Amino acid sequence: MSQVSWDIATMERHLPDGGTCPDGAVYTVHWTASLEENGESASCYGSIGLGAPDPQSFTPFADLTKQEVVNWVLATLGVDKVVSIEESLHNQIQQKINPTDATGVPW
Repeated sequence: MSQVSWDIATMERHLPDGGTCPDGAVYTVHWTASLEENGESASCYGSIGLGAPDPQSFTPFADLTKQEVVNWVLATLGVDKVVSIEESLHNQIQQKINPTDATGVPW
């Protein structure tokens, strides 16, 4: 079974205004999850809101890595939701490979 690929589409952040974090703080992350198996693909898109950053572990925007932000997404979604999303992608591909419904007309 193939591995689901998690990615970050974009992030929304507050711009520095002198009273907030110097590099701004990310407050929304838009993510994608995609899977390719047996020549078929499936993907989904979502977003999560983040709370105020912890000043003790704050990473400036310019220093964030993709993996760090993906980890935020996975942690915020939680194990059950991540498993559900990944199972849904596998099921979408299986439906493409072994369809149970069809459309069309007989003529």
